[in-house]
Amino acid sequence: MLNDLFTETWKELECGAREENHPFNICSLATFETPTQIKQRFVNLRKVTKKKSLLFYTDIRSSKIEHLRANPAASVVFYNHLLHLQLFLRGKIKLHTDDELWEDHRLKVDGRSINDYNTKYPPGKKIKNPLEVKRTNDLNFAVLELVPDGIEYLKLRAEPNRLRALFEKKDEEWEKTFLIP
Repeated sequence: MLNDLFTETWKELECGAREENHPFNICSLATFETPTQIKQRFVNLRKVTKKKSLLFYTDIRSSKIEHLRANPAASVVFYNHLLHLQLFLRGKIKLHTDDELWEDHRLKVDGRSINDYNTKYPPGKKIKNPLEVKRTNDLNFAVLELVPDGIEYLKLRAEPNRLRALFEKKDEEWEKTFLIP
């Protein structure tokens, strides 16, 4: 049964990356803003790699880049309201700003998405008029790769009890165990 839950976890995450309307397409990413303060924000899941890493995009100038350089520890939480399934993943973030993975994903940024990464000023800068955002030809783009080392699976409407499992990566293998919900 644990193997089935582990398989379901990755299947749902892959669907979230592939399908824009899937509940797992958006998740909350938490990083350390300071050594003692956490900051959360919603991000789009862009891809699940064959090595079971999660990819997200961001503006290279965003404050989360500084936070991740200081402390790469991060977590994400997903919730599928249709399945009553919550997934919590923790791990370390690798920044990709000028490598093959970055180049592959940079080429996928087109249409309106370009506007997320081509503003003259960095995200969070105060402006007077939101309709007059200045843009440049520069693409201030980075890929965040979450390499998980732990996953908590929680099915909220399982019968007769809620169903909770923990998957922890030890060396290159995933250890699986049930938890009291």
